[in-house]
Amino acid sequence: MSSLRVEPVVTESFGIEPTLRDDALSVKLSGTGDMAAAPSLGLCLKALQAEVLRLSINRVAFDIRALYFLNSSCLKAFISFICGLPGQGMKCKVEFITDARLGWQRRSLTALERMAPDVVSISDV
Repeated sequence: MSSLRVEPVVTESFGIEPTLRDDALSVKLSGTGDMAAAPSLGLCLKALQAEVLRLSINRVAFDIRALYFLNSSCLKAFISFICGLPGQGMKCKVEFITDARLGWQRRSLTALERMAPDVVSISDV
């Protein structure tokens, strides 16, 4: 399998760290997913979507345990990512790994899980 062609995103208050392992993509998000982070997240998710297609990745895990806020613009970026996968003929599963102590994470992502129950799952750690 080829190497990942998406670089990490690091700003003062937000970070995205993608890692490729076998046929799975792990993406760790940290900091604050606010209006300042939304453009970077959107661009990164578009690039990751292209990599899922290029590398025939069948699983993407977003680890958001170190994320302390996620606004609606960032949620919309995840919706675009998830909705774009089947449109390109991909059968990719998307998992969100949350911190059980931060109840807002699961509550915020539940809409994504309901939107695409065959694709999206949420795991509390």
